[in-house]
Amino acid sequence: MFVINQKRIKIILGFLLISLFAFSCSIIKNQNNNLLKETTETTATPVSGKTVILDAGHRFS
Repeated sequence: MFVINQKRIKIILGFLLISLFAFSCSIIKNQNNNLLKETTETTATPVSGKTVILDAGHRFS
């Protein structure tokens, strides 16, 4: 007969809670990354119809 004592139950529940916390953090991180990737195209001067492109450049390389 397989007997589970109280210490072993606490350890198993602790691992389950830690894994659930890690999984939920990874889901939240993925959702935040998806929100940051959404971009919209804008025009700087709507009267002339021209679009301004901003380039970050490469300062140190």
